[in-house]
Amino acid sequence: MAVTFYRVKEGEFSRLVETQSITKFIAQESEIDPLKFSLVGINPSQNIAYIVRHGRVDELRTWRLDTLGAFLKKLGVMSWEVQHT
Repeated sequence: MAVTFYRVKEGEFSRLVETQSITKFIAQESEIDPLKFSLVGINPSQNIAYIVRHGRVDELRTWRLDTLGAFLKKLGVMSWEVQHT
């Protein structure tokens, strides 16, 4: 079954985490900017994935891994996968 991807802003992503609509998290390394990671959240039961985009432009938001980890920890997420390109 195909996974549906949605680009969402950081605030919407946080809301989805709070409502437990996202239960799996992946930090995916950027192909363009090494050691910068995009955040993907997955709802496995619905086959939906959400990726965080910038607020003003429709480009993927990237973080250094330590900054991304702090963001996820603030949301109560203690486990996530890291994928390098």
